Amino acid sequence: MHTARLIRLKLTLFIFLTCFFSKSFAVMTAGTVPAVDLASKQTRPLSILHLIENPKHIKGIKLIDNRFRIDHYVDEIVMIFFRKQGSSPVILIRPDGSKLYAPTMPPAEGEWYDDYSYDMIRLKNPMVGPWQAVGKIEENSKIMVISNIELQVDPLPELLFSGETIKLNARLTNNGELIDYGNFSDVVSLDVTFTSTNNNQYENFGADTVNVARFKDDGQGFDEKRKDSVFTGEFKLELIPGEWLTSFFLDLGLFNREITFDPIVLEKNPFIFDVDKAVEDGQQHLFKISSESDLIDFKSFVFSGDIYYPNGETEKFAISASEDDVKTMELFNYSDGIYKIKVSAFGKNKSGRDMMMSIPEYEFNIAPAVSTLPEELIDLEQSLAETLPKEPEVVVEPEPEPTPAWQVISIILGIFIFICLIAFLLFKFVIFNDKPLFKDFSIKNLIRKKAPAKEMELPDNEHMDKLSTDNDDIIDLSLPDET
Repeated sequence: MHTARLIRLKLTLFIFLTCFFSKSFAVMTAGTVPAVDLASKQTRPLSILHLIENPKHIKGIKLIDNRFRIDHYVDEIVMIFFRKQGSSPVILIRPDGSKLYAPTMPPAEGEWYDDYSYDMIRLKNPMVGPWQAVGKIEENSKIMVISNIELQVDPLPELLFSGETIKLNARLTNNGELIDYGNFSDVVSLDVTFTSTNNNQYENFGADTVNVARFKDDGQGFDEKRKDSVFTGEFKLELIPGEWLTSFFLDLGLFNREITFDPIVLEKNPFIFDVDKAVEDGQQHLFKISSESDLIDFKSFVFSGDIYYPNGETEKFAISASEDDVKTMELFNYSDGIYKIKVSAFGKNKSGRDMMMSIPEYEFNIAPAVSTLPEELIDLEQSLAETLPKEPEVVVEPEPEPTPAWQVISIILGIFIFICLIAFLLFKFVIFNDKPLFKDFSIKNLIRKKAPAKEMELPDNEHMDKLSTDNDDIIDLSLPDET
């Protein structure tokens, strides 16, 4: 009994192994991909070669003890390893036991880009056999094999206006299929840039390059679904009207993708704003919107926005679609000052495409009202002015003209010279001669000094007699000398 059971068990095992190797051989020769049951916990190793040979599918290799196998048909392969945030780059161990490191990757063997949370590795002519990745690789992580990454962007509408809001989708694909691994989408962003063609026939000639948006597949903002490899976003064309080149740039670290569209012409704002200002108290201002372009269906447009009054109050408004060529709205006449109106427009262009536009803020100023008197009061004022005595006219004498500068300088210079001369005389006669300057000054000395020179030539006796005769009022009381 025991022997028969053992024989049946061996026979069952033989049949199973025969079927398994037959199926594996068929897979290797036909190039099909063995199924991987992601829902169940039982997994089987999957050859990277099969993923590359089948361009219609993008799958991941389930790491078993961080090991994977590369077949001898592979000439080049690009892989991504996702690891814990901030951890060190992984280490690759070849089938022969040698190691590959990110900083010392030989250019002949490939390229290595390490980010904060993943490693992207390109291997050229990799060694055939089982490989191993060592590092803090995320649990249940897969090796993503990248063979043909493409960026696909929806084309822009043919007719665009300055101020229009555009919604756009971009997709990141591998072999034509969306990359369905979420962690890869977290590190990818898409930049949308507008560059002027510098055509001097347009208003934007010489304008700077503008980065209008950056899309991320994170489910934030206008992105519809997180980690679906579809970048969805909106951006406003707040640009100068004219001819622009649009480019979409996606940076993957190891390589990048860029798409540039043909030049587009951005039309100017198609609306005209005007206001009929109130002229009397109690009358309201009338705000008017009309179209100056035949590129839009003006009757389909509705408008909404905010009104900012000069007294600080704010009011929201809405103008519905109508058959009128001019759409109007009344504004309260609060006071004089600046009124500001911010408008958004929603409608269709001439081809029937729905549009959403943000229009530059419109403002107008109400000057202070000038008070006017009734005619009766004006006549009364004139009659009173005639009866009342007139005040004497005050004659305003003209102010004297200021003294020319040269005269002032001359006077100052003369005073300075006079002071210097006085100082010189003081130094010469007082300080250096050590005697008063007016010591010998008297009337007699003055008379004596003015006497003729010929009298000074008289003999001494005659001169003395002359002096004695001139001074009769002096009595000589001296005694004669004794003999």
